[in-house]
Amino acid sequence: MKKLVLHAALFAVSLQASAAFADGTTDKTTKIDNLVLKYMECCQFTGSVLVAEHDAVIFKKGYGLANREWNVPNAPDVKFRIGSITKQFTSMLIMQQVAKGAIKLDGRVSDYLSYYRKDTGVKVTITNLLNHTSGIPSYTSDPTFFPQVSRNYYAPDDFI
Repeated sequence: MKKLVLHAALFAVSLQASAAFADGTTDKTTKIDNLVLKYMECCQFTGSVLVAEHDAVIFKKGYGLANREWNVPNAPDVKFRIGSITKQFTSMLIMQQVAKGAIKLDGRVSDYLSYYRKDTGVKVTITNLLNHTSGIPSYTSDPTFFPQVSRNYYAPDDFI
């Protein structure tokens, strides 16, 4: 039932947005801001929005909090700790490298990261990583990760 209500709310916001963009009474930035505010009201959206048109930024604004624990408001220049959102971008970049012939889907992790531990690096393929079938445990499942480990700086090679 929750899913149906959320879809109905999003549909209603989409209809309102379509109507707002159709009437020529307000400028684009006001329309964009009003649309995002509707999403905040109905769906608890929080984040930063950037809209570009013909290679020029026409709108950028933060909404809600970037960090609830420390009450840090969102702004276009806030630096986020990113996690799962990078998966889509990483997958796209990997597939671009596959298309160029620089990476092979059946290649092993150790083929590309020579410093990665060999016991798993020689078994896990790029396809396994993309499909989440590598068997590599999630480091975020460790109960100490968020309160302790994630707050420390690690160079990428050290973290891997």
